[in-house]
Amino acid sequence: MIGEHPQEVEVRVIKNHIVIIAKGTPTIEHSISVHTIRGRSIHQTIVEMDRDRLQALLKPKVAAIVGCRVTSIQSDICIGTGEKMELIHLDCDIEHKYMHD
Repeated sequence: MIGEHPQEVEVRVIKNHIVIIAKGTPTIEHSISVHTIRGRSIHQTIVEMDRDRLQALLKPKVAAIVGCRVTSIQSDICIGTGEKMELIHLDCDIEHKYMHD
């Protein structure tokens, strides 16, 4: 189930942040069995690889779309529901720049 897409994605713009919430993604138990290789779990290794790849792809794309520099990206997951969240920090107030009349 590695590489499955979420069933629903919600995006929120709050001042200098973009919040992306992915719903209906596979939970850790469903996506990767917890085996160990050289003292590290397969899940830990893949998550770190995916995080690095996501940030390398996401930062320049978001910057090109919104016209602001991405200063950092934070991630979190709700263990109970499996919802995943990306919090993208920008160096400008994107809400004011694009969402006001």
